[in-house]
Order: sequence, then C-alpha cells, then structure tokens
Amino acid sequence: MSQKRRFSAQPKTVQRDLRRVIDAMDATSLKISQDIFEGTAEIVFDRSGQRYVFRCSKYDDALDNLRAAQLTITYLWRALEEYGVSSETHTLDQVFVQFFLGFAATPDDTALLLGSGSEAWWQVLGVEQDAGLAAVRNAYRALARRHHPDAGGDPEEFQRLRRAYEQALAGLDHITG
Repeated sequence: MSQKRRFSAQPKTVQRDLRRVIDAMDATSLKISQDIFEGTAEIVFDRSGQRYVFRCSKYDDALDNLRAAQLTITYLWRALEEYGVSSETHTLDQVFVQFFLGFAATPDDTALLLGSGSEAWWQVLGVEQDAGLAAVRNAYRALARRHHPDAGGDPEEFQRLRRAYEQALAGLDHITG
C-alpha cells in the first residue's frame, strides 16, 4: 500500500511556481534534481554572484520534497519582498544574502566543481548552452568566489574558469552584436 503524499501539487505546478519565484528574484541557472529511489530533491540557483542550494529529504516522495523546497524559497522570498523590507535594491540584496546565507553552496559542494578540464565553456560554468548574459555572469561569480587564488583556489583552475567565461562572453557578443 502506497503512502499518502504530503502535497497534492503535480510536477508542472511545482516547476511553474518555482520558475515564477526564480524570475521574481532575478536568479538564474536553475537546476532541479530528484532521486526517486531515495526521495530527495535539490534546487540550485545563482543570484548576484552567489550559488544557493536547497535540499529536502523529509518526505518519502521526491515530488513532496521538491514542493517543500520550492515553497521554502517562495515563502522566504515573499517574506523579504512583502513584509517590511525597503524596496531599495541594495537593501533587499543585503537582506537576501543574510537571510539565504544558510542555503549558500558550501565550498566543497559538487555544484562548484569545474569538471575534468575537457568540458565546453557552458559545462565549466554549469549553465545551459543557450544561457543568457545574466546566467553566465552569476555562474562565473559564484564559481570565482570558490576558485580565485586569493580565496585559496588553484590558479590553473581559475584560469580555466576565466577562459570559459571569456568564451561565453565572446559567444554572447556574437549573438547580440
């Protein structure tokens, strides 16, 4: 006998609601992963040069865990946006970073790895091949925080990251120019 689900939302509803809040936050590089065998769900996105990771494994059903993570993001954003926070972008960004800091990707997070070195620029940056300028810039900034030599990163890895970023920008200039 199957266990009753916690949330009634269907996958399309969860994805639609998540996309709305990600767009409202001006976040980019949204990645969703679910493990249907373990029931876990993970949401990764970039905003203002910071990568955030929300994971949930409380429920048996992966979709319930995805919905729980999506609702957490939505409610946190709604609280910041609607309840007593100044509308100035600088102030909102400061509050966002402080409030969401617990969900920032940790330095050893696999989302921050650059791969083996033979990947294309979009794979190194962890974005889609058709990613826009905002997604490329956010991904680069998040990865640069981890891999910059001044932050203890490997200079060769940082140079590879920098080359990928420059290739991305050159490709975007070609498309928009």
